Amino acid sequence: MLIRLLPIIRKKSPSEARCRQLAQQCVELGILLLLVLSEVFSSNIQSTLPAFSRAARLVLTGGGALLLLLKCIFLTNYERRWQWVVLLAVLCYTGFATAYGGDEWFVLAALAGLAAKDTDLRRLLRVYLAAAVAGLVLVQLLHLFTPLVPFKFYCRNWDFGYGHYNGYGARLIGVFFAWAWLRWPKLRWFDWCGLAALALYTLLVPICRGAGGTMILLLMLFAGQKVLPRFFETRVYHTLVLAIYPVITGFSIWAGWRFDPLNSELTPLLSKINRTLSGRFEIWHNIFWQHPVTLLGGLSTDGDEHSAIDNMYLALPMNKGVLGAVLVAAVFLLLIWRLAKGHHTGELLCMTAMMAYLFMENKPFLLSANPLILLLPCVFFAVTNKPLPVLCPRIDPKADIPVSTVP
Repeated sequence: MLIRLLPIIRKKSPSEARCRQLAQQCVELGILLLLVLSEVFSSNIQSTLPAFSRAARLVLTGGGALLLLLKCIFLTNYERRWQWVVLLAVLCYTGFATAYGGDEWFVLAALAGLAAKDTDLRRLLRVYLAAAVAGLVLVQLLHLFTPLVPFKFYCRNWDFGYGHYNGYGARLIGVFFAWAWLRWPKLRWFDWCGLAALALYTLLVPICRGAGGTMILLLMLFAGQKVLPRFFETRVYHTLVLAIYPVITGFSIWAGWRFDPLNSELTPLLSKINRTLSGRFEIWHNIFWQHPVTLLGGLSTDGDEHSAIDNMYLALPMNKGVLGAVLVAAVFLLLIWRLAKGHHTGELLCMTAMMAYLFMENKPFLLSANPLILLLPCVFFAVTNKPLPVLCPRIDPKADIPVSTVP
């Protein structure tokens, strides 16, 4: 049964339905506060209203974290005792890694994912999508028509109010993934048109190659699944998806080591790929291989121009050390394995595209860029013989049709 706090205030215990409703509202409000933090108060408004922005960030961060923590501790039904141990272990480690490495979104992402247990995921994702779109539109209106969100940085393009155009692209891809995930496999013609338009806008206006390319990739995967549905239910595809994380990690490490920007003519193929990827190999060579990798990490990898690295697979061992890199990889692989085992094709397609995006950007824990964080209960709280808490219907590998839908 759900733990009841309200009897402290009321003599009559609330019903389980009331507790579930309160839990859902807690998570929705917590996610909403964190999205306002990321979408609005992580923009250039911080430079024009510094005192107000600092206060707002403190309130939003503290309020969002507190609501999600209250949901995890008091309003979640844990079927097994070991789930309490997992909850405590995850919160302790992510809290320590956040303090040690300075990445506040690591513990916030963990809280958001853990709090998603026993919630209406579809309703939660709708709140996410509405809040993300509203935040983006508000910042762009303030950026275009007021001095509150000024132009601050130029590098091949405007910063669109977020300090860098790739920061804008990260928010756009969060909207894209939430929309696509929410609608699959019942994408209508207006979904296809809207998603394609958003992908083209991202590629052609802010020129975010990582975000825009990932959007195109996900649309291609959706189209491919329509044409060859049985292939995406085979062990071949599932094995390929499981191999993506270690293969990209190995390639990123090797490419950064092998490519020498001072002698690029020695590796002409890598030099061409490097230009296509906006100089990624050069960044990896000059940053990853110039800093020692330790057990616990601690080096800032996002925002500091001397150590910023736009590849999650290399940023993890720098910021969270070998320990953090191994743990995050284990979470990714365990999630993919469970999704594949349950034939949850919609989530698998989204995870495939997300891993490709993280090859170009270091935004795995930024909630506004990665709504798939809400799948963390599949990793930490999965119970044998119980369906995974996912959104998309399970696909019957023999009939090629959805056989069940998670409520």
